[in-house]
Amino acid sequence: KKMVSARDLFRSMGATCIVPLALDSTKSLLDVDEGRGWKSPNQIVGSASSAFKDGLLNVKGFYENSFDRILLDPPCSALGLRPKLLVDAKSSKELSKFAEYQRRFIREAISLLKPGGTMTYSTCTINAQENEDMVLFVLSEFSSMRLVPMSSLPGLPGLPGRGLTDHECQMVRRFDPCDKGDTMGFFLAKFTKIQACTDS
Repeated sequence: KKMVSARDLFRSMGATCIVPLALDSTKSLLDVDEGRGWKSPNQIVGSASSAFKDGLLNVKGFYENSFDRILLDPPCSALGLRPKLLVDAKSSKELSKFAEYQRRFIREAISLLKPGGTMTYSTCTINAQENEDMVLFVLSEFSSMRLVPMSSLPGLPGLPGRGLTDHECQMVRRFDPCDKGDTMGFFLAKFTKIQACTDS
């Protein structure tokens, strides 16, 4: 439903270069050995059929090192949109599940990103498990990835005490509803892939 709304909004703005897909982004990496050889994203999308009533193109996935840029905005707790004043033990466990789920998206996205490509990671939550902890996960688990500075953007640096260095905290952007900027809660981190992935 979200993708159908996005498609309709883009069409109303005259945007023709955006193609919403029906795709499980946690299982979007195709194995070149199982198919008929590597195909570009344009070839895959061009041969996809509209298998759903909503008209979204049905795509099973893409091959490794296919994309120059990836905007990864995975499902999150959305605590930046509707902050909760009380987090009990049950909801704390639910927050941890979001982080586990996001790691699946990150693994796929990094595999799909070309060496030299850029991945921007964003959430609409203030939960550090889904923000700074995800940046630390990328840097710790994927030697092919480097954090890129975003200090020229407004917002606050990342939270200290989450495993990132002071310099790394300055490279990410955190928007807090309690800050003088009067924004919703939001987080951004930008990475570049320096070589083909050999990590998890």
